[in-house]
Amino acid sequence: MDKFDLLPLLNYISPDDYEVWYQVGMALKHEGYTCAEWDKWSQGSSKYHSGECDKKWFTFQEATGTVTTGAYITMKAKEGGWEPHKVEKAPEFLAFDAVIGVDKIVPLVEEGYVEVEDIPGPPDPWNPYEQMVTYINTLFQPDEYVGICLQSAKKQDEEKIKYYPANSGYYRFTAGEILTILARDKTDISNSLGTYNKAAGAWVRFNPLDGNGVANANVTDFRYALVECDDLALEKQYSLIKQMQLPVAVLVHSGGKSIHAIVKINAIDKDDYVRKVQFLYQTCEKSGLKIDTKNKNPSRLSRLPGITRGDKKQYLIATNIGCESWEAWIDYIGSLDDDLPELTDFWSQLQDPPALSPELIGGILREGNKMIITGESKAGKTCLSQEIAVCIAEGKDWLGRFPCKQGKVLYMNLEVEEASLFYRFKAIYQANGWEFSEETCRNIVPWNLRGFAVPLEKLAAKVIRRCKNTGPYKAIILDPLYKVQQGDENSAEAISTFCNALDKIAHETGAAIIYDHHHPKGTVGNKKVIDRGSGSGVFSRDADAICDLSFLDPDRAILETIGQQIADGEKPMQLAFVLRDFKDVDPINIFFKFPIHYVDSTGLLDNANVEGSPEANIQNQNKKTEAEKNQIIDEAFSEVQEDGKARFSKMVKASSVSDKTLKKYIEDSYFFEFDGHYVVRASFRTD
Repeated sequence: MDKFDLLPLLNYISPDDYEVWYQVGMALKHEGYTCAEWDKWSQGSSKYHSGECDKKWFTFQEATGTVTTGAYITMKAKEGGWEPHKVEKAPEFLAFDAVIGVDKIVPLVEEGYVEVEDIPGPPDPWNPYEQMVTYINTLFQPDEYVGICLQSAKKQDEEKIKYYPANSGYYRFTAGEILTILARDKTDISNSLGTYNKAAGAWVRFNPLDGNGVANANVTDFRYALVECDDLALEKQYSLIKQMQLPVAVLVHSGGKSIHAIVKINAIDKDDYVRKVQFLYQTCEKSGLKIDTKNKNPSRLSRLPGITRGDKKQYLIATNIGCESWEAWIDYIGSLDDDLPELTDFWSQLQDPPALSPELIGGILREGNKMIITGESKAGKTCLSQEIAVCIAEGKDWLGRFPCKQGKVLYMNLEVEEASLFYRFKAIYQANGWEFSEETCRNIVPWNLRGFAVPLEKLAAKVIRRCKNTGPYKAIILDPLYKVQQGDENSAEAISTFCNALDKIAHETGAAIIYDHHHPKGTVGNKKVIDRGSGSGVFSRDADAICDLSFLDPDRAILETIGQQIADGEKPMQLAFVLRDFKDVDPINIFFKFPIHYVDSTGLLDNANVEGSPEANIQNQNKKTEAEKNQIIDEAFSEVQEDGKARFSKMVKASSVSDKTLKKYIEDSYFFEFDGHYVVRASFRTD
């Protein structure tokens, strides 16, 4: 029976975790695999260092009780999604996979927006030794072989003499050995590293080699790529490289007409290197940096800093600039690939003013904007949402005051049963005396999602797709908000994510978004309208319009004295607004009697205060019956009277209420009882 091959399972295991990486190495060695196979898998990690596997491999010892077998690899592969009998090939853990998130090549610097900077000059005093040491230490490990070419040849063309590398140069010295050689004479590298033609300069290979040659096959780590441009001014090359945020390990002035950027790409193998370099070069081209594509090979030579080239110097401009790694650069590109609108300027807008979105609810809400309905339990928020839906579908005035533009409404019902929603819609028509017609009733499109609610961030794409297939819609009503809001409603971050999903839906569909939200427990009358919704203030401050339903606390005793009363089933309420795009709208006193809200046209609620407001609290404190008021007067009078008379000042001292309150009680009371007799108030003096 053939031995089960563990190597394909490594495709399901990430080498980024040190403990996992270490245990996989031990398991491979136990099962008879080679260090090279462990090393190849390890190269998929951004933490990979050449030679590290070799060092660890020989330290693995199998003491009793510490053996790691192939079962560990099987276990970790299953955790990564491997299925024992699954035939299809799994995706490899390639660092290049990060590019999958980038849908297209995008310019990282817009044409015409390059901020040209001066290039830092060579260091003064000039120290070739330090230049070379910094370069080698930045790019290589001490045990990695480095290719350096000092010898040059020349050819004459029509314009000038051109120099090029005469041979393969040195490639059998490690970085550590080269540094030792350079240290022999720090003042003159010709005495240590070797002589070179100062008219031609010198070269170095930026990827480590195996010490056996300088071909692509001799490259041991596809770590870097060369970005070079000959067709732009040096200052513009430098500025573009910086502004593109390329993950540059070293930036070298060539001493000629180009800058050499050694870019971190950390490819897992040659194929990965080819893909990454292609993406890198295409992105540079799109951003205005025309690349010399002859430099795409991993064994390519670049300019060695610390070298004189004619009357100029090859020198380090910078090390480790831009994004920290290839992965970070891909994330950066992804953040730019967002289909955002172009920049504009105010002067252009003055010449061609942008049109305001049409009003959907006159004086309250525009198409494509957002409105939140806040209110406490049993305030009829769902009914109010349905009333708005009907008014838009019919082109009627909402509450008889606010004209609605006619169109289709998607009603996302997340709370009530489908039948309940239907009968409420029907009852709203009947309560208003409106007839049913096929044309307008088809403008109401319920989407019953009770039992199917998911966070809005996940639902948004489905909403947009449904709207584009069945629309266009003038409004999308979401009832209620909390059913699709994920996370803590007091978290500004969580609510911002939710509101961004609403923005996405509004932007893609062009519809106004209307959604309802509850008040917190307790009274909210002492709060501003904008702060009455529960949870984070992001809810209300994000909306273009706030419509708040709060209960009123009318003085029913006063209503009784004028022969008026509130009918059974009528809930007195105030509808208050906070608007971003329109002038202020005064609060409206309304009644809610299922299934509709309607304006108080009788004035019964003119003097009513919102429940919990300071005015309502004072009102409730003063709500005493006539008998209670007369009792207060009687007790104070009896306490201080002499021969059936009493001074008001003495009554105040004997009373439990203030002088103003006692005075009002006496003025409001025509008579009061004393010692079995009714005393008539003929006059009142405060002396």
